[in-house]
Amino acid sequence: MYMRKITTLIVALVAVLSLQAQGFVFQFQGEDLTDGETVVITAQEDLFGDLSCETSSLVLTLLRGTTASVTATLEVTSNSLNATALQWCMGGNCQVFETSLTKHFAMGFSELVQFDAIGIQSEGYLKATLRATVGIESHQVNILFVNGDVDGIKPLSQRRDGARAVYDLRGRRVQGRLPAGMYIVTEGERVRKVAIK
Repeated sequence: MYMRKITTLIVALVAVLSLQAQGFVFQFQGEDLTDGETVVITAQEDLFGDLSCETSSLVLTLLRGTTASVTATLEVTSNSLNATALQWCMGGNCQVFETSLTKHFAMGFSELVQFDAIGIQSEGYLKATLRATVGIESHQVNILFVNGDVDGIKPLSQRRDGARAVYDLRGRRVQGRLPAGMYIVTEGERVRKVAIK
């Protein structure tokens, strides 16, 4: 009798926890990212003629449900870009910060991340980790902003297995045969820029 009550309580607890699990993913340019994957974004000239890096197509998307309460933390682990400002607009309000910021907000089906390094003044890179928690589920994506030569940059792990990944200069993952152009190639901790002729 006592064991049956404990079993019933455990089953009820598991059911409640599974109801709280929303199910969500980070997406970049419409593609689902694996947990811990790195998005590479190169500096571009903005509307004002300044160099900036912007996560304009990085989105957090719910897989189940239409609304959720989110806790998100963006932490910069390395920054040599000498940008005039780091700005994070996820959750409806833009905030300027230096190394770390946590936000709590309600979201609909999807939420644009909108993390920008504005007014980049030097060659270099910025590495950041964005962790989001919805209910009991938590995922992270790594962000690598790059301006100039990327040889020698050690990003947060591109893929946990150290596999090789190739990105175009807009940060989109490229697979298969590469047409002529410039690419960013990551292999474990190593990042390099490659020209295909």
